[in-house]
Parts: sequence; structure tokens; C-alpha cells
Amino acid sequence: MAWLVAGGLVTQAYLAGLGVFGTQGFALHSLFGGFLSLPIIGLVFCGWLGSTGRPCRFPASLLLALYLLQIVLVVAGMGAGLAWLAALHPANALMMLVVTLAVLRRASA
Repeated sequence: MAWLVAGGLVTQAYLAGLGVFGTQGFALHSLFGGFLSLPIIGLVFCGWLGSTGRPCRFPASLLLALYLLQIVLVVAGMGAGLAWLAALHPANALMMLVVTLAVLRRASA
């Protein structure tokens, strides 16, 4: 599942690029971001309920918290007209990728 998240985050970066430079807008980026929650929640469940997931509990839970923050950054930033807050969205995405790589490293150890 961590590989799905990593691939999904890279796909999200591509879809954001299409939103900025293409004619698609951000609808596909937004939709795919919602689907990305599924493997993230799956990682948390594996970490807390799986017998071999113990080393991944903290980073998987942190990943879920960062995912929720990702949504808050856009909704609150754009809704309140705070561009500086919404601008943290891509930086948080990078943090999500770093944490996902930590999950992958712990899972393969």
C-alpha cells in the first residue's frame, strides 16, 4: 500500500502540473486526491491491526495526519482568502512523500 501512496503522490504532482499548465483545471487533481485516502487509511489499519505492521504505526499515522492537513490547507486557505496558507499545500505534499518513503523503508527492514 505504501507503494500505491508513493505512486499516487507522484501522480498528484503531475495532475497539479496539468492544472497549472494545461486546460484541465484542478478537478482531476482534487478527485484523485480523495481516492488517495484509501491506501493511506489502509496503511494505518495495517500498522495498528496487523501483526507485522508495528514499526509502521507512527509514520503511517503521521501520514494520515499530513493528509488531513493537506485538505485543511486548501479549504481554509482558499476559503479565507489566505494564499500563504494554501501555498503550504505543495510543501506538505513533499512531507507526505518523505513520510511515505519512511514507511516503505520500515516495511522492507
